[in-house]
Amino acid sequence: MITFSRLMGLPVLPAVASVRLRRFSWLLLALLMVCAAADASARTVSKEYQIKAAFLYNFTKFVEWPAERFPGADDAIVIAVLGENPFGDALENAVKGRLVNNRPIQVRFIESAAELPGAHIVFVARGAENLLPDDATARHGLLTVGESAGFAADGGIIRFVLADEKVRFEINQRSGEQAGLKLSGQLLKLATVIRTQS
Repeated sequence: MITFSRLMGLPVLPAVASVRLRRFSWLLLALLMVCAAADASARTVSKEYQIKAAFLYNFTKFVEWPAERFPGADDAIVIAVLGENPFGDALENAVKGRLVNNRPIQVRFIESAAELPGAHIVFVARGAENLLPDDATARHGLLTVGESAGFAADGGIIRFVLADEKVRFEINQRSGEQAGLKLSGQLLKLATVIRTQS
């Protein structure tokens, strides 16, 4: 009987070696599939959200929180994402190993307002606006950042806006003041500033 190996001119392996080779091939194939899936996942994060992740990191440099928000001298600045995570790992990569005023930066993914205490910035994902209480900004001293229409006009502090395919942002200065935050003049110069009535 002519085997496939003989037909193709390949060496005939003993049965044990053949089984090991097949197992190794399956393991290698599984590993390649996992790597491909991870790579595809990393690529699915759009340039828009990579830029927004960089903005969130940079906001930490231009905002001053009330002293009581940091009980310890080396407490971390916490960026929370409320709702579905649109960043993939881009936000965690943007802050990894960085310090602002000698404070490390942590990223948390949360699903309810009950998890807001301890956060300093909260990014409210599109569709999660109803999870943020009306008084969350003032009560928790949070820098609230969103992207839905009317977010800043409705009391949020910063809203990302796409203009000419570029990520811009607007700031509700009054909401920032009510939260007890000091927003740098440099940050305000980069933004469209709106002031709504309380």
